Amino acid sequence: MLARVWEVVKATLAVAALITAALVSADKLDRQKAQTSVGAALNEPVATGAITSASQP
Repeated sequence: MLARVWEVVKATLAVAALITAALVSADKLDRQKAQTSVGAALNEPVATGAITSASQP
């Protein structure tokens, strides 16, 4: 009985670790993407669809 409980605890911890790793990875990618798009908006307004006041007639 104790062995079965231990297996359930291990499986639960493994799933929690996978979810945590996925969330941390997604957060890291979101932060990198945000930094990239800010830089691209400043350098390439046509590519990102950003409209600056200097480009308006």
